[in-house]
Amino acid sequence: MVFGIYCRKSVLTDKGESVENQLEMCREYIINKFGDGNGIIVYEDEGYSGKNTVRPQFLRLREDIRLRKLDFVVCYRLDRISRSVSDFSAMVEMMNRYKTGLICIKEEFDTSKPMGKAMMYIASVFSQLERETIAERVRDNMLMLAKDGRWLGGNTPLGYSSVREPYDGADGRRKYLCRLKETEELEKAKLIYSAYLNYGNLSKAAEKINKQGIKTQTGREFTASALKDILSNPVYCRADGEAFRYFENRGIPIWGEPSQYGFIAYNKKEDMVLAVGCHLPAVEGKAWIEAQKLLEKGENVSLMRGEALASGAIICASCGGRMYAVKRSGNRGFDYICANKRRHRGCSAKNLNGIKTDDEIKKYIVNADLFDMKRKVREDLKITADDGRITIEKQRQNDDFV
Repeated sequence: MVFGIYCRKSVLTDKGESVENQLEMCREYIINKFGDGNGIIVYEDEGYSGKNTVRPQFLRLREDIRLRKLDFVVCYRLDRISRSVSDFSAMVEMMNRYKTGLICIKEEFDTSKPMGKAMMYIASVFSQLERETIAERVRDNMLMLAKDGRWLGGNTPLGYSSVREPYDGADGRRKYLCRLKETEELEKAKLIYSAYLNYGNLSKAAEKINKQGIKTQTGREFTASALKDILSNPVYCRADGEAFRYFENRGIPIWGEPSQYGFIAYNKKEDMVLAVGCHLPAVEGKAWIEAQKLLEKGENVSLMRGEALASGAIICASCGGRMYAVKRSGNRGFDYICANKRRHRGCSAKNLNGIKTDDEIKKYIVNADLFDMKRKVREDLKITADDGRITIEKQRQNDDFV
C-alpha cells in the first residue's frame, strides 16, 4: 500500500507540534499498524492556515488522490487537514470517490470505517467552532483597542509613521499605545489623489505620478494596483460629516465624532469598523468619496465585459487558481478554463462547459440583469471547480437568493 503523510503548521516555528514531529509520529503509526514495507509520500505545508485549502502541498495531495496514487492519507490531527467543516467534508467525499482512506492518529479516526467517518464529521464541527471562537475573541479585543483610535501595528500607510505614546493603565501602571503621525511623504498621497481625480483612470494616474519621479515607500515606481490600495484606504479620508454619512449608509460602524482627523480601518476585508484617529488626512471626505465612485465605475466596466456570468470568480480546486471564460472557435459557446492550465503551470483541471455552468449558478441567484447577476456571483457565492464539477456555497444570507 501507499500512504500519503500530510503535515501542516500555521506558523513557522520550532515550538509545539512541528511538521518534523508530526511526520515522525505518522511514520511510526504506519509501521506499527501496517508493517514496514509500505510506500510513503510526504506532503508538508509549514506557515499555512487551515481556514482554507489554498496550500501548495495540500493541492498536490488532492491531485495525487485524483490520480489514485494513494491508498490512505495519514495526518497527526484532524485540524491539520482543515478547520472548515465544508472544506473537510468536500475533502472526505472526494477521498471516498477515489477509494482513499483518511487516518488521524491523535483522534484515532479512520474514514475507511463507518464509525470513524461519522466521528470525523463531528470532530470537524468542533474544530471549526474552536477556530471561529478564537477569531471572535481576537476581533472583540481589537475593536476595544479601536475605540481609542490607536494603530494596531503592521506596515504604516504612505505618508505616516507609528509613534508610541505613554498612558496610565487602569491598574496604575505606565503603558504605551501607538498612533499614526503624518510625515512629509503625505504630500505624495495628496498628489496621487489629485492625479486620479483629474484623470479618472488608474493607469494614467500612475503614469503621471511616475513621470514626476514620485516613488513608493520601497523606492519603486507606482503601479495601478498600488495606487488603488492608497485611493481606497480610509486612512487618507477626513472624518468629516460627509464621510460619516457615506460610511453609515453602507452599514460601517464608526467610533468617534466628526473631526479634522483621518480614519483608521480595522478588519478591512470583512466586518469593517472605523475609528477616528489622531492623524491629519490627505483629502476631504467629498474628494475621497468621489475617488471611490470612480474606482467602482472602473471595476463595473471590467465586470460587464463578456457574457460569461462567473469569469474569474470560479476557484480551481486543483491549484487554487482562477478559472476564466474562453470562447470556443466558430462561435460555439465558451468554456471556463483554469488560468494556470492555460499558462502551462502544471494544472490539469478539467474545463467547465460555460453555458451549463452558468445555468447551474443561476439556480442560486435571482434572474436579474446580467450585471447584477455578475455582481451577486462575486459578492454572495463561493464557487469551486473540482474534477469537472462545481460546488456552490452561499457566502452570506441574502434576500436575493432563490
